[in-house]
Amino acid sequence: MDASPAARIILGNLMHVTGAEGASLGQIKMWLVPQKAENEYDYNINKGYFELLVSQALRELVAGGYVSSSLPDGVDDGDVRHFFLTEKGAKYVRELAASEIEQSY
Repeated sequence: MDASPAARIILGNLMHVTGAEGASLGQIKMWLVPQKAENEYDYNINKGYFELLVSQALRELVAGGYVSSSLPDGVDDGDVRHFFLTEKGAKYVRELAASEIEQSY
Protein backbone atom coordinates (compact mmCIF):
# COMPACT_ATOMS: atom_id res chain seq x y z
CA MET A 1 0.00 0.00 0.00
CA ASP A 2 1.23 3.45 -0.87
CA ALA A 3 -0.27 5.46 1.97
CA SER A 4 -1.22 9.08 1.52
CA PRO A 5 0.21 11.60 3.98
CA ALA A 6 -3.17 11.74 5.74
CA ALA A 7 -3.25 7.95 6.08
CA ARG A 8 0.29 7.97 7.47
CA ILE A 9 -0.67 10.56 10.07
CA ILE A 10 -3.70 8.51 11.10
CA LEU A 11 -1.72 5.27 11.29
CA GLY A 12 1.14 6.85 13.23
CA ASN A 13 -1.17 8.45 15.77
CA LEU A 14 -3.25 5.30 16.18
CA MET A 15 -0.03 3.43 16.88
CA HIS A 16 0.61 5.74 19.83
CA VAL A 17 -2.93 6.04 21.22
CA THR A 18 -2.94 4.59 24.70
CA GLY A 19 -5.55 2.14 25.85
CA ALA A 20 -7.88 -0.15 23.97
CA GLU A 21 -10.38 2.63 23.24
CA GLY A 22 -8.85 3.58 19.92
CA ALA A 23 -9.52 7.05 18.59
CA SER A 24 -12.82 8.72 17.87
CA LEU A 25 -13.57 10.42 14.60
CA GLY A 26 -13.34 13.76 16.41
CA GLN A 27 -9.83 12.96 17.63
CA ILE A 28 -8.72 11.94 14.15
CA LYS A 29 -10.05 15.19 12.74
CA MET A 30 -8.01 17.10 15.33
CA TRP A 31 -4.88 15.39 13.98
CA LEU A 32 -5.51 16.60 10.43
CA VAL A 33 -7.78 19.65 10.35
CA PRO A 34 -5.88 22.89 11.01
CA GLN A 35 -7.28 24.98 13.82
CA LYS A 36 -7.82 28.67 13.33
CA ALA A 37 -6.16 30.95 15.88
CA GLU A 38 -8.49 32.74 18.24
CA ASN A 39 -7.81 36.22 16.85
CA GLU A 40 -7.53 35.40 13.13
CA TYR A 41 -10.93 36.44 11.83
CA ASP A 42 -9.96 36.70 8.17
CA TYR A 43 -8.22 33.30 7.99
CA ASN A 44 -10.42 30.81 6.19
CA ILE A 45 -9.59 27.13 6.20
CA ASN A 46 -11.44 24.92 3.79
CA LYS A 47 -12.99 22.54 6.31
CA GLY A 48 -14.77 20.62 3.54
CA TYR A 49 -11.43 19.71 1.99
CA PHE A 50 -10.07 18.37 5.25
CA GLU A 51 -13.30 16.49 6.04
CA LEU A 52 -13.02 14.81 2.64
CA LEU A 53 -9.32 14.07 3.24
CA VAL A 54 -10.09 12.37 6.56
CA SER A 55 -13.02 10.46 5.09
CA GLN A 56 -11.06 9.14 2.10
CA ALA A 57 -8.02 8.19 4.19
CA LEU A 58 -10.15 6.29 6.70
CA ARG A 59 -12.09 4.55 3.93
CA GLU A 60 -8.81 3.37 2.33
CA LEU A 61 -7.35 2.23 5.66
CA VAL A 62 -10.47 0.30 6.67
CA ALA A 63 -10.82 -1.28 3.20
CA GLY A 64 -7.14 -2.31 3.29
CA GLY A 65 -7.50 -3.91 6.71
CA TYR A 66 -5.05 -1.53 8.40
CA VAL A 67 -7.69 0.04 10.63
CA SER A 68 -10.89 -1.40 12.06
CA SER A 69 -13.98 0.44 13.19
CA SER A 70 -16.27 -0.04 16.15
CA LEU A 71 -19.18 0.38 13.71
CA PRO A 72 -18.27 -1.87 10.78
CA ASP A 73 -21.57 -1.30 8.96
CA GLY A 74 -20.54 2.24 8.11
CA VAL A 75 -22.97 4.05 10.40
CA ASP A 76 -21.41 7.29 11.56
CA ASP A 77 -22.75 8.78 14.80
CA GLY A 78 -20.36 11.65 15.54
CA ASP A 79 -17.67 10.84 18.08
CA VAL A 80 -19.19 7.47 19.01
CA ARG A 81 -17.41 5.66 16.20
CA HIS A 82 -13.91 4.56 17.21
CA PHE A 83 -11.08 3.41 15.01
CA PHE A 84 -8.43 0.89 16.01
CA LEU A 85 -5.12 -0.08 14.48
CA THR A 86 -5.13 -3.71 13.38
CA GLU A 87 -2.11 -5.99 13.60
CA LYS A 88 -1.67 -5.56 9.85
CA GLY A 89 -1.71 -1.78 10.35
CA ALA A 90 0.82 -1.94 13.20
CA LYS A 91 3.13 -4.07 11.04
CA TYR A 92 2.82 -1.55 8.20
CA VAL A 93 3.67 1.36 10.52
CA ARG A 94 6.78 -0.48 11.74
CA GLU A 95 7.79 -1.17 8.12
CA LEU A 96 7.33 2.51 7.22
CA ALA A 97 9.44 3.59 10.20
CA ALA A 98 12.17 1.10 9.29
CA SER A 99 12.26 2.26 5.66
CA GLU A 100 12.47 5.92 6.74
CA ILE A 101 15.40 5.10 9.04
CA GLU A 102 17.10 3.23 6.19
CA GLN A 103 16.64 6.16 3.83
CA SER A 104 18.17 8.59 6.32
CA TYR A 105 21.52 6.77 6.18
